[in-house]
Amino acid sequence: MKTVKQTMLVVLGLLFFTLISCTHEDYIPVPGPTGADGTNGVNGTTSCETCHSVAHKQPIIDAYALSGHNVGIVVAPATTPSQHVFGGYFKGANNGNTTFDDGSLNSDRAFCSQCHSQEGYIDNAKYGKPNSTGYNNVTSISCEGCHGVTHRSFNFTADGNDFGLRQIAATTQKTFPQFTLNASPTGGKSTANTCVTCHQIRPDANGYYKRPAIESAEVDADPTGAKVVINNTTSGLMYRFWSRRMLAKQMPGYPAGTTNYKTYSNTGTGAHESPQSDTWMGITGVDIEGTTTHLPAAKTAKHYTNNSCVTCHQDTPAPGSTTTGSHTTVVSFQTCATCHTSAANAETITDAFHEDFSAKLENLRKALSAKTAYFKTSSSGSISINFPTVPTVTGSKDPQTWFITREDFPLKYVQAYWNYKMLSSDESKGVHNPTYARALIQNSIEALQ
Repeated sequence: MKTVKQTMLVVLGLLFFTLISCTHEDYIPVPGPTGADGTNGVNGTTSCETCHSVAHKQPIIDAYALSGHNVGIVVAPATTPSQHVFGGYFKGANNGNTTFDDGSLNSDRAFCSQCHSQEGYIDNAKYGKPNSTGYNNVTSISCEGCHGVTHRSFNFTADGNDFGLRQIAATTQKTFPQFTLNASPTGGKSTANTCVTCHQIRPDANGYYKRPAIESAEVDADPTGAKVVINNTTSGLMYRFWSRRMLAKQMPGYPAGTTNYKTYSNTGTGAHESPQSDTWMGITGVDIEGTTTHLPAAKTAKHYTNNSCVTCHQDTPAPGSTTTGSHTTVVSFQTCATCHTSAANAETITDAFHEDFSAKLENLRKALSAKTAYFKTSSSGSISINFPTVPTVTGSKDPQTWFITREDFPLKYVQAYWNYKMLSSDESKGVHNPTYARALIQNSIEALQ
């Protein structure tokens, strides 16, 4: 029996080695039909390389170097551009701000830093406000200011390319912080909200210079109890300008003043510069009561419903041009051709409109200038409010506290001035919203007649 078992093991062993020999290199398989090719894969970085490549980035850097955000703007009486970056609690030497000798701050400008410094803009986008205690270093807006390092989604087909922008959702309306502004006509996300965040009417650092309308519910700083600024009198609705000198208020990181006084008032120059989004959306201007020319409904202009800040100000450069389009923010008129036949035709239309707008705005300026009891005209022709005379205060330690009002400004005159400042500061000469701009001018001229 043992011999039989051994014999069987030998046979099984030989069979095993025989089967292994089937894989010998001399084996030639019978050829079968050719299989179908599989689907080619997609390079995982293809969509990223659309933006993240030197070839794409360098022309943008070159274009941005020519832009107003980088070069700066000329603010009279200066004749050279200023980057206008010092607008907040900026620490360190040569920062434009100092503290009083009692430790209080001489200006409340943390509010300004969210638009006038890269650091403030980034913090505002991240946390909803700039750092109230200041910045050790401040820089002007660069690529890093607008663009972060993340995308909300890489599904560009479904969500669009957000270009890694920090602010694409609706942004706070600075004249009415309880509301938001949205560059998207459908209420969604928009790359143009990056621009709207700053390019809107905004009050001064202390929160004054509000829109002169009843719904603003503006009050003064009367030490006996704040009173509304707009009053109904036998002469009609009147607007009160006021000024009050008070000890410097406590600010985050700084104590309240003990011996140093500041001036708080609403006697500013009206709308702050750069109200482009207000004109574009057809909002914030005042439809003055009693006039026959009324303003078109908000957010109905074709330039708002069909275009955006980005499509016009970062368009494809004009053929052969390196100084228009892209990140220069200079309009190249290429997108305009979609509705206006051609880029050349759109530029011709724009030039003609600018001329007409300038003439109409000059008529409004003259109408304001004619009201000499309420407005004064400088030698250069600029218009400003003929403010009440306030006591002369010498030195920051003067303990004199005063409150002064003047209640003889017709509300409609102040509203006409607000509209004038809004349109003259827009710098598009009405092109952002032609119908709205024309109506706003005529409405204001009627109020002054």
